[in-house]
Amino acid sequence: MIVSIKKLIETTAATETKARQLAGTGTDEPTWARYLDETRRQQKLWQYVHYLVSGANVECHEGRGRKETGASRLDLLQSLAEAEWEKAKLCRDICGRLDGAAKQAASQVVRQALQYSREFWAMAQDELIRQTAD
Repeated sequence: MIVSIKKLIETTAATETKARQLAGTGTDEPTWARYLDETRRQQKLWQYVHYLVSGANVECHEGRGRKETGASRLDLLQSLAEAEWEKAKLCRDICGRLDGAAKQAASQVVRQALQYSREFWAMAQDELIRQTAD
């Protein structure tokens, strides 16, 4: 379970980096501000769960400094959608091994990750249509 939690922390950090790149384009600003707040909250949640399970703190900077240079808006949106799907799968797996408030929080993260994945796929589809029309 600790490996899955670390992977969730790393995936969340990577999605934050990609969202910051997209936020820098100036489009959909309210979406990115809300999403970045949510990724920070999720990262703190999983760091806390990691501490409860292992008794040790974990700091993950994986993905924070790594930008996808030259990545298009479409590539970033697709990558975010895939990462959110991965987060949902990891959370679902972890959820079965948790109880109480931690289980409820993980269930909420699953729902949010699926919602964000749908939103990012829809945004990617709109971007693809826009590119095709140009």
